[in-house]
Amino acid sequence: MLSALEGTYLLFLDLRQYIDPENTKEFIQDKCRLAVDFGEWFGDNYKGFVRMNLATDPKYVQKAISNIVKEIQKL
Repeated sequence: MLSALEGTYLLFLDLRQYIDPENTKEFIQDKCRLAVDFGEWFGDNYKGFVRMNLATDPKYVQKAISNIVKEIQKL
């Protein structure tokens, strides 16, 4: 689920519909090969979320999202 941007360069992505929250770190780091902030760092209610910084070249954001989508489609 994505919300409209409201003046930030951060994306808080809810992956719980696709991945067991216990496996989020392994999925993002090992399969998607991304470095992110994990939701549980912000509280127990956010386990299964990842926070991504969007303040970079759009091609890097697109590559990161493509990696996530590609790996979810393999599940």
